[in-house]
Amino acid sequence: MEYKLITLIDITATGQYRQESGRQQQFDQQQNFNTVLQTLGIRGNVYYTVKPTVIEDTGKSQGFSINKTVNMWQFEWQMEIEDLFEKSGDPIHWLRHDFDLVPIIPNLNETAVLKRPMFMTSGPDANVIFSYSDK
Repeated sequence: MEYKLITLIDITATGQYRQESGRQQQFDQQQNFNTVLQTLGIRGNVYYTVKPTVIEDTGKSQGFSINKTVNMWQFEWQMEIEDLFEKSGDPIHWLRHDFDLVPIIPNLNETAVLKRPMFMTSGPDANVIFSYSDK
């Protein structure tokens, strides 16, 4: 099963793993991506071949409540075991549960205004959406 998230939070994978003078933004972006990987990794090993990519489109077109053009980050991955996030027939139940209210570092390259510095998986302030396919 292939999973995908789209988020309004900057999760750019910069490879900047150390805090260095002049590279704080790249470090913070990498920390947000690390947060994604660690949150996914609670349930199993994460496999991906493409780093998160940036999409510039209206939030509404991707399922957000924002009706203006914003930066969004898309990330696709697989897990070592099928159906790790399934509960009661919902294949992404645990994704929404695990990510909800996980803290992030805001004010990077986001163009959407985030009400709180955390992933929010439901309601009008949702800033991350999950999907899957049976590839």
